[in-house]
Amino acid sequence: MQLFGFLSLLAVQAAVLSLNIHDDTISEFAVKVYHELRATKEDENILFSPLSIAIAVGMVELGARGASLKEIRHALGYDKLKNGEEFSLLKDLSSMMTAQEKHYVLSIANSLYLQNGFHISDKFIQLMKKYFKAEVENVDFSQGSTVADHINAWVENHTNNRVQNLFSSEDFTELTKLALVNAIYFKGNWKSQFRPENTRTFSFTKDDESEVQIPMMYQKGEFYYGEFTDGSNEAGGVYQVLEMPYEGDELSLMLLLSRQEVLLATLEPLVKASLIDEWANSVKKQKVEVYLPRFKVEETVDLKDVLSRLGIVEIFSRQADLSAISENKDLCVDKAVHKSYLEINEEGSEAAAASGMIANSRMAVLYPQVIFDHPFFFLIRNRRTACIVFMGRVMHPEALSSGGHDFEEL
Repeated sequence: MQLFGFLSLLAVQAAVLSLNIHDDTISEFAVKVYHELRATKEDENILFSPLSIAIAVGMVELGARGASLKEIRHALGYDKLKNGEEFSLLKDLSSMMTAQEKHYVLSIANSLYLQNGFHISDKFIQLMKKYFKAEVENVDFSQGSTVADHINAWVENHTNNRVQNLFSSEDFTELTKLALVNAIYFKGNWKSQFRPENTRTFSFTKDDESEVQIPMMYQKGEFYYGEFTDGSNEAGGVYQVLEMPYEGDELSLMLLLSRQEVLLATLEPLVKASLIDEWANSVKKQKVEVYLPRFKVEETVDLKDVLSRLGIVEIFSRQADLSAISENKDLCVDKAVHKSYLEINEEGSEAAAASGMIANSRMAVLYPQVIFDHPFFFLIRNRRTACIVFMGRVMHPEALSSGGHDFEEL
């Protein structure tokens, strides 16, 4: 059995960029992936980029035919598009994402590695370059250690060294024929930055009622804020939604926070693409006091497992039809991995040591307070297109803290 592997990589600092593929396609796909992940990560942090996954799967789809192609198109919500239209949309998406923008740094890179002597379709290579601007390089996968070091260097170069040592020599064998790699890197700053001197140690109460100490940022400023109810009190009644723009106003971090006594798991089943649109359309700009943990996280997701549960099964089996890549009938996907990196801090860079005090006026509140001192859900979206490209939740911030400084306790 000849094997075919691809990986989806993401390195992000402070924020990520999003753009629209088609209507709510990416948003709906993001929600589907999120619910699959939370089904297996009962009490764990979650982080992923549906945009990166869509690009990586799109490269595989380009070579799929028959039932293999049908499964991919259905799982990603492309059924409503004409056959092949998604490739033009992905191309436009990538082009818009990498357009010159003074408010952030963004790059997307795709690479195709081929086993020496293994023949693939010239048309497939042409389409890979046309739609994904993929670099094409011949390697010897039987030299696992050498190939791993070589591709790792490419990954590091395209992620500002945020993703390192991704591959090991065991990831490649003489059976490996192709590897597809997608890397996205973004760095941006808040429109209204947190002042490092206002960051303090705060208590964070987890769902099991245990407490941990974390660095908590603070600011009072104008943000988009709203209070919502599930309508049935099943999720504990009212919950808060906060949207914080990044420089340029195009991108924002949207956060959902339940009441202190309500478990996040009670609220999560409500999350749907249509409800996210409702939050975005309903929040109003007003002065808000925000307490937000400073953290960074790097997560690896087994895409083979997630995609299989979404209905993409055949490409991982002996029945795989990847005949648009090669006439070889034994070609199938062996490995599918998504790796993401996100950092949230005061200004998009490492925070400095702090001094000073924050007035903790919980008893006399002049403005709405949003205090993320218990588990919360978040997403990063394009405010113009409403496309979600980053989604996750924070259950254990002590595992994510960017650390490095000592702060006074509140």
